[in-house]
Amino acid sequence: MLIKNYIYIFIIIFYSFFINWFSANLGVLPIDTFGFFDTGYGILKGQLPIKDYWAYTGLTVDYFQSFFFLIFGNNWNSYIIHSSFINVIASLVFYYFLIKIKIPDNFSIIYSLSFATLLYPVSGTPFAYLHAYIFSLIGIMLFFILYNSKNSNFWALIPIIYFLSFFSMQTPTIYILALMIPFIIFTLVKEKNFSIFKQLIAGSCISIIFLFIYLYLANTLIKDFIYQYFLFPITIAEGRITSDIDAYVRLIDQLNLKRVFGDFKFIHLFLIPLIFIQLIKIKNKKIDKIFYLSLIFIFSSVLFIYNQLLQANQIYIFSLVPVLAAILHRNTNFDKNKFISFFIIGLIIFVSVKFHIRYNVERKFIDLEHVDKSVAFSAKNIHNKLDNLKWISRFSSPSEDEIFLEKVIKTLKNEKENTFIITHYQFFSTVLDKSFYLLNRWYIWDNNSHPTENHKYFDYYKEFVLRNFEEKEIKVIYLIGEKNEFNYNNIKNYFDNKCFDQKEIVEKRFIKLSLKNCI
Repeated sequence: MLIKNYIYIFIIIFYSFFINWFSANLGVLPIDTFGFFDTGYGILKGQLPIKDYWAYTGLTVDYFQSFFFLIFGNNWNSYIIHSSFINVIASLVFYYFLIKIKIPDNFSIIYSLSFATLLYPVSGTPFAYLHAYIFSLIGIMLFFILYNSKNSNFWALIPIIYFLSFFSMQTPTIYILALMIPFIIFTLVKEKNFSIFKQLIAGSCISIIFLFIYLYLANTLIKDFIYQYFLFPITIAEGRITSDIDAYVRLIDQLNLKRVFGDFKFIHLFLIPLIFIQLIKIKNKKIDKIFYLSLIFIFSSVLFIYNQLLQANQIYIFSLVPVLAAILHRNTNFDKNKFISFFIIGLIIFVSVKFHIRYNVERKFIDLEHVDKSVAFSAKNIHNKLDNLKWISRFSSPSEDEIFLEKVIKTLKNEKENTFIITHYQFFSTVLDKSFYLLNRWYIWDNNSHPTENHKYFDYYKEFVLRNFEEKEIKVIYLIGEKNEFNYNNIKNYFDNKCFDQKEIVEKRFIKLSLKNCI
């Protein structure tokens, strides 16, 4: 039995790493693919999020990526080792969780491989939403692992994991914390296990103390931290929840049968029977540990779906399917009924294969589902630090991108002045080993990535941009993107007391702004 478990663990490690490796190397959507590339490298060069550029989310991902660059080198492979590693850790925790709640080994391995297929590979590359989702799930699973392990000394890990989750992405972390904190308190009070509270408080204190030490050592202003990580994100959520007419996504538009049930039908296929079983347990007064376990996963699944509806992204929570199937399994004896067993496992395999093809092979998450990927070229042609990436995007032909990016890299390589780069191709600093500066992580002029002119925090944002411009003695700004993605009109209000000469290096894609004296 022990040997079989070790074999299963090896299979999970190998499979979960390389299924993500495969997916990550196929195609790009610059705004998502490279969101944490140069920012991870920048940390190694002393450019810190919040302090040096606008970053309202993803700090955990940035620092994790800087660690992987430090260990494995500043290259594309280090970037996807990061996301592949997270896929491995999450899959192993899920497998261990299944064993702890007494799911048979042969089922546990199938659920775990399905989980690994549907988890990080949908994106492939490091992604703040997925980090937060994964850490939130791990926090839930760790609670039940520790709860079923007598005399455990690892309870302090739970608040630390949620700390990492929150500083990956504020939501769904806040939603899951709002669910877990009352549940943990209720459970431990009910069990009269007050000693565990000491560890939980210790973990919380460690997290808070670490945060303030970091802000101090990083010389980050509390004002910048509050505005960027709390006040601005609240305006995004507020607009979407209240269905503001200018919101990028409006909740009222998401509340329809297609979105709520159609898009999540395979999750509901297991969630609804699980809810029904718990209602029967309540009626029959059969309240046990599995009931509480099921309740948490029911409510957390609803919160994950709600959070997904509010986000402007492709769906990334299909890994809830094997999770809910396993919890449903634990509530029943279907492993003793061969027909039901084969049906459930067959369904899990079907869902895994379906979404593997759609997301990991066809790359729906990065909008390549209907793009001919056979014409992709090796990104090593752009720079050898991008080796293994097969470059293709939905915006331009591969041949056009190759010529364009080669020209950008040649130009930036020869640039001697302190430079701001406004782009979603955020890999130039890393591959050229040069410290270009950023304004933001993302550039969307609709108040969803940073405040624009009609936003109540625009004056603060403008002050922040100008402060960094002056402190870094910026002389040149490059606008690099898809056709008509960026132009001077996008940013001129940030620099209304500055004047620039404009040079269009590649028509509508690559513009150089050189600081000059105003007349």
